[in-house]
Amino acid sequence: MRVEPEIVANFVAQGRVKLAFWHVLDHGTPSQVAHVAAECAGAQDPLSFWRMHDVLFERQGELWRDTATVVTGMAGELGLDTNAFAACLADPAVNEKVMRMDSERQAAGIRLRPSFDLNGRILPGSQPFETFARLFEETE
Repeated sequence: MRVEPEIVANFVAQGRVKLAFWHVLDHGTPSQVAHVAAECAGAQDPLSFWRMHDVLFERQGELWRDTATVVTGMAGELGLDTNAFAACLADPAVNEKVMRMDSERQAAGIRLRPSFDLNGRILPGSQPFETFARLFEETE
């Protein structure tokens, strides 16, 4: 989502909007491992969730190899404790959390990615910043 920095700067940082992330597991095991990796990065440092998210997005083509090894390497590049990261990656509770969030997303009727839920109004697909700004202003 390339408008995310604008949304964060203009609305989230001012406390006007809350940005939440929902896992979308639609590409098999590599997708599952990538989403668990973001959770594990965030467990060490909440901001590292988003740092890992960005790296995973930028380098998603690498995830079709030995995914656990690849994401652990990415964690090391981000300065995270790779031993703690690997333990988290293997933790069934973290996998279950990611799967539960994906199920909740599906139950809410969110099928496309990206999709946005603005107080119950689902906005599917990429949108320009101006669309979000207008909708945020309308819901305040």
